[in-house]
Amino acid sequence: MLTRVLRGTGFTLSLFLPALLFAADDGHGAKPPDPVIPQTVWAILSFLVVLFILWKKAIPPILGAMDSRAEKIREALAAADQAKADAEAAMAAHQGNLETARQESRSIIEEGKRDAEKVKAQIIEDANQEAGEISQRVTREIQLAKEAALDDLHKRSVALSIDLAGKLIQKNLSAKENQKLIDKTVKDFSEN
Repeated sequence: MLTRVLRGTGFTLSLFLPALLFAADDGHGAKPPDPVIPQTVWAILSFLVVLFILWKKAIPPILGAMDSRAEKIREALAAADQAKADAEAAMAAHQGNLETARQESRSIIEEGKRDAEKVKAQIIEDANQEAGEISQRVTREIQLAKEAALDDLHKRSVALSIDLAGKLIQKNLSAKENQKLIDKTVKDFSEN
């Protein structure tokens, strides 16, 4: 590649050489001779030669580097777009998972509330049932105590009647004395 550049430079200098030679020659007189080809034509021709050399040798690598860079930029943009799409998909999946977790937590809370209500209802039912059983037991105990008291009262009345009758028989008293004896026996019975 260096040899090509040197050849191109040499060729370009050879094009400028006639103009340099004419400029260096004083021409033995006061006025230099007019060149056969004007300098403008040599400048345009030199420009075209340099442009052709650049077009063939320098511009393709530059364009290749620019195309390569543009392709890398396109790939980077595509990768960035893909990464953005992946991030958005991951975010959407995360949001979906988060919403699913929220719904699950709501359902767990609702299930816990329902279970708590069931336990509460069961506790109330058990307490009511136990209170009913206690009430029945107490009622039964009161009834038994009442029956026992009535039975005791009956036994005492019978014993009192027998005792009173025995005393009346032992003492054959007047009706007034019988009444006093009955009152005294009832009083003694009340005190016991």
